[in-house]
Amino acid sequence: MNKENIILIDNDKEQMKEFKDGIEKTSKKKWKFVLEKTNKEKNSIIRYIKYFIFSFKIFNRRKKFENIIAWQQFYGIIFSFYCRIFHVKKVNKLYICTFIYKDKKNFKKIYYKFIKYCISSKYVDKIICYSASECEYYSKKFNLEINKFIYLNLGIRRMNTNKYKKDIKADKYILSCGKSNRDYGFLISTLKNTKYQVHIICDNLKGVKEKNIKVYNDVYGEKYFEMLANAYCVVIPLKNLKISSGQLVLLQAMQFKKPVIITETETVKNYIIDSYNGILIKNIGSNLIEAIEKLYNSEELYNKLSENAYKEFEKKYSLYVLGKNIGDITEKD
Repeated sequence: MNKENIILIDNDKEQMKEFKDGIEKTSKKKWKFVLEKTNKEKNSIIRYIKYFIFSFKIFNRRKKFENIIAWQQFYGIIFSFYCRIFHVKKVNKLYICTFIYKDKKNFKKIYYKFIKYCISSKYVDKIICYSASECEYYSKKFNLEINKFIYLNLGIRRMNTNKYKKDIKADKYILSCGKSNRDYGFLISTLKNTKYQVHIICDNLKGVKEKNIKVYNDVYGEKYFEMLANAYCVVIPLKNLKISSGQLVLLQAMQFKKPVIITETETVKNYIIDSYNGILIKNIGSNLIEAIEKLYNSEELYNKLSENAYKEFEKKYSLYVLGKNIGDITEKD
């Protein structure tokens, strides 16, 4: 019986098609998606229950699979938990994508021990992170060999951005969006009462009353892409410099040819070369104001950053390229 190669995902298959195409290109194998939608579940308890149920189903069928790529990291982490706790024979290669670890406030020690128990087992072959610094950090954090972690550039699906494009509005607004590890306090305190119009998309940011700053708590999907297409530029203020965050919005902005101003972190420096395809800043008010003024006052700089960002995206950061890189790992491993 020929074993299957599967990709465990939590979002639409059509949106992930180019990822699978890339994997098949370099691995020279056929792959299929196994979908369990959990990413829309707002209740975290129910979401984690679904993680365990779905992963157990895959565990029960494990002998049918040769290679498993867990795009949703918890599907792979919990699969390895079942394998280890039941002491089963290793019959698969397991690759965990998009690995991000954050301490849990209420269950810090238990959560850490659980994750370490899972990822340190022989059942996990490679863990894919989206910055070199993360690989080093997690290797030390979990006391694991560095070669268990692999750094690849994040990739996102290519879109027809032209369908969203309209004339940039007269107010030339700055767009900032996302929730994880954002320092909106810094952004707001720096830009309040300035001449710049700021639109922030974040579902849990409340109580902002500045005249030039508008917060949107319920913008997703098509509406978000429309706002991105009509923004003048994008600012991504990050709080904890050790945490990997901001890459998704960064790559979306690059694909839409929007100049990005972003807090400098080790992760971000894997994606942005300062003044080439974006602007790196410290979270100092004068740094942010200076960067914004450069964009608004220099059409040459604006166009340079926009074009270089798009070229870098096409070359390195599409979902297809990420798939090719992961497929190459599975072929060589």
